[in-house]
Amino acid sequence: MAAAPVSPSGATRTPLADARFRDLWLSSGLFFSGFWAQTVVLAWLAFELTDSEFAVAAFTAARFAPLLIGPLGGLLADRTHRPRTLRRSIAIALALGIAVAALASFGDIAYWQIVIGGLLIGMMQAPLQPVRFTLIMDIVGREQISTANALNMAAMFGSRIVAPAIAGWVISAAGADVALWFSAAWYIPAWLLLARFEEIGRTSPISQARIIPDLLEGFRIIVRHRAMAGVLMASVAANVFAWPVMQGFLPVFAEQVLDVGASGLGVLVAANGLGALVGALTIASMGNVRRKGRLFFVATAIFGLMLSAFALTDRMPLALVLIFLAGFASAGFGVMQSTLLLLLAPEEVRGRAMGVLMLSIGVLPVSLLVLGAIAAVVGVIATTIVAGVVLALVMVTLAVTVPEVWRIGDERVP
Repeated sequence: MAAAPVSPSGATRTPLADARFRDLWLSSGLFFSGFWAQTVVLAWLAFELTDSEFAVAAFTAARFAPLLIGPLGGLLADRTHRPRTLRRSIAIALALGIAVAALASFGDIAYWQIVIGGLLIGMMQAPLQPVRFTLIMDIVGREQISTANALNMAAMFGSRIVAPAIAGWVISAAGADVALWFSAAWYIPAWLLLARFEEIGRTSPISQARIIPDLLEGFRIIVRHRAMAGVLMASVAANVFAWPVMQGFLPVFAEQVLDVGASGLGVLVAANGLGALVGALTIASMGNVRRKGRLFFVATAIFGLMLSAFALTDRMPLALVLIFLAGFASAGFGVMQSTLLLLLAPEEVRGRAMGVLMLSIGVLPVSLLVLGAIAAVVGVIATTIVAGVVLALVMVTLAVTVPEVWRIGDERVP
């Protein structure tokens, strides 16, 4: 297990002082820039070809469906050479991006090709997240993992704000086909930056006969560990009650509650993304955060309460402040859920723990449909208020019933 980098004077350095982490961090930011840019362009093409909101929703579901095979990504993290696996996945994403761009430029791209392309490129992102997180732990060690995860999340949040905006401008200026080439180009430097990682992350190879037993073994270890199970239950709750609001309800609030239209929706999304970015950078600036478990539960509860408060206002300025605060709190949830699992999991199942985390995030599409159906009956305001309050109550309940999580970080070594 890697130790935290130490300066000659003995002071612990920031993860960015390590060239390996710096390159991985930059590679992740570039990779996600391409991923989010492609998502925007392909969704726009899907709507242009079909003129159907359902078709866009179906494409989005296909794009994020690979979250459900997160445990397989966790097994890859535990049983493969992690940097090599990441490089191969980026190379495949680049090849798929070029193929989709070529179809749009030189042929008549069909809707089904957009859906399949989105699914395949999504398989190079969601299942490989456990590999990225585990490799970060290899590089920085336990002392710096919360800072490193916060910086990693900041790169993801920042890319989600900047790259889609540029892609939208390219669509309007040069067309969707050019925007797809632009999106694929991000993957080239993302691949090149991982060239120096040959001696990090070597693990035992996957035996085809052991895939199912290894997955089941890791799952049993994780769910029988009270603290890890508590973290995963909190993650499921956030993806059932909070993230569906962020992913599916903001357009409804913009149109029906705040009366600000499409342009106002863009401002709301940007404010939320900015809040998440500021939150991640704030955590990164704190170094080796103490009371990590408390931060996790409290930030997640505030996330829910800010969404409930957001649903109670029909004034755009106040709504922007509240959605920014919801984003800020969501960063505490996002950074700490992966940090806590990496600290709690035995080294031999660390990747599979992150894979189960991806699976818990995979409940989002189903919960979005359920909350959407409820909102159709009782209204989006009432649904959001109740969902946010329920999330906060779940966090209070878990803090009481799983005190092992609440106490993580009270001592120097979690």
